[in-house]
Amino acid sequence: MRTRLPTPRLDALVADGTLPGFSVSVREGGTLLHAVGGTTEPDGSGRAVDEDTAYRLASLSKPVAALLAAGLVAEGLLSPEDPVARWLPELDRLTVLPAPDAPLEAAGPLRTTMTVAHLLTMTSGLGIGAEATPLSAAMAEAGVHPGPVGPRLSREEVLARLAALPLAFPPGAGWAYHTSTDVLGLVLERAAGARLPELLAARLTGPLDAPALGFDPPPADRRAAPFYSEDGAWHEIEPEGPATDALPTLSCGLWGTAADTRAVLDELVRPRTLAPEAVAAVRRPALTDRQRRSAGVFLPPGYSYGWQVSVALEDDAEGPRAGSVGWSGGTGTLGIADPAADRTSVLLTNRGLEGPRAVVAFTAFLADVHDRGDRPAGAPGR
Repeated sequence: MRTRLPTPRLDALVADGTLPGFSVSVREGGTLLHAVGGTTEPDGSGRAVDEDTAYRLASLSKPVAALLAAGLVAEGLLSPEDPVARWLPELDRLTVLPAPDAPLEAAGPLRTTMTVAHLLTMTSGLGIGAEATPLSAAMAEAGVHPGPVGPRLSREEVLARLAALPLAFPPGAGWAYHTSTDVLGLVLERAAGARLPELLAARLTGPLDAPALGFDPPPADRRAAPFYSEDGAWHEIEPEGPATDALPTLSCGLWGTAADTRAVLDELVRPRTLAPEAVAAVRRPALTDRQRRSAGVFLPPGYSYGWQVSVALEDDAEGPRAGSVGWSGGTGTLGIADPAADRTSVLLTNRGLEGPRAVVAFTAFLADVHDRGDRPAGAPGR
């Protein structure tokens, strides 16, 4: 059964100018719920959002990386224990900092083996923390710093530039955001012998009939470009439009409609292309206490991390119940898979997460979706 979901709180954010537009898709048991609101432009001059409107998913691309990896692992094409250098010999001679905030010249030889499991759980030493460091500045200068849009570099250039930079910590000694997923995608390509766009279509979006999820930017008349608000003015995150030469990356590179994004993320609750044990590996908490602490604001208390998804370790009155998994994206996107409720829910907006006013859309979404007679269940921390 398919029905319209009342969204009074999201509608109110559109009415007061906080949110330009949104799309929601929820599967709850045997019912499909949907809702749209607002327009594609912050001043209301754009097209009205409809169910075919596509959004840049940003980091909500990451759970898709987990699903593709789980499929390759289940088929024996890839193992979490594989050294990353088996698939990417370009990263065979990395260096590592004595501390994440150390100067780059303090780096020394890496004595620990980086594995695919480290990439899956973001414990590889690649990436950033919550604070600016000499390493994060060097990543920005090299064009490989995390962001809501993929780097405009070739695969070879990305690997060369990452190989020239030290790791923030030895693999397994901490948790750092984003860059592990860039590298994981390159591993998946080599293990499968196919580029990510073809891999995604063959293994997920084709079998799940979700053609509106992919790396190619949709036509201008079908997309809601992402914006951010600063000093009372709206600004496009991609003022020149989406780059067609950006690296296809599962860290942030996907576009999708709410319905097709939900159909793919629903594999985390009701798998159709994957075996249940493969999905269980994605949802299983994988971090030590030390790794969880090092994640800082990315994983608040009560959360761990599995394969490219946050995992709620306990019921949270303002968030997901224990066992829920998901993630959010910097362009204002959120996906939640709640196996206990047999529910997968997706919110896509065109307001980036530049501050507290942007995050209120997540709170409104959780209330609109979940305050309908059952206990609260909701979003992973980001």
